[in-house]
Amino acid sequence: MSKADDLLQHLKTLGLLQYGAVIEREVVHEFLGITMPALGTRAEFDAVSLAELSATGAVRDALLREGKYLAATRTGYRVLLPSENKAQIDAYMASARRKLNRAQKLNRTTPVAHNHQVDQTEARILMQQEGSRAKAAHPLSHARTYNHTVQTTKPFGKT
Repeated sequence: MSKADDLLQHLKTLGLLQYGAVIEREVVHEFLGITMPALGTRAEFDAVSLAELSATGAVRDALLREGKYLAATRTGYRVLLPSENKAQIDAYMASARRKLNRAQKLNRTTPVAHNHQVDQTEARILMQQEGSRAKAAHPLSHARTYNHTVQTTKPFGKT
């Protein structure tokens, strides 16, 4: 198992992966065996940050599969409550829209002479934008997002 998998198991054992749980940064650092130097080079600080980010990113991915989100705080991390997930979903969607808009802007303003390969980049960007809008507008998109089951009723008179 990797350090990230071990960290996930450790946090589960401590009961720190439930909704609303607060995980102090020191718990993560201690388990990973990393310490933030009081003084050091940029490379030393980056190495510590990368080790933490790598492990917590894997924990975040595992929690996403369970409908949970691991949010960073000033002192560590917190597993968001289900009622807080909607704000994170909105943030992800806004980020995706901004990135698609930047991709579209860059694609449109790249000089044709430097665009060596004729492709369908603009069409792909537009399809992704339209697909995102269609999913957001779909009446059952909320049900799919939150893994709710949608009950249908039988037509009138049918048994």
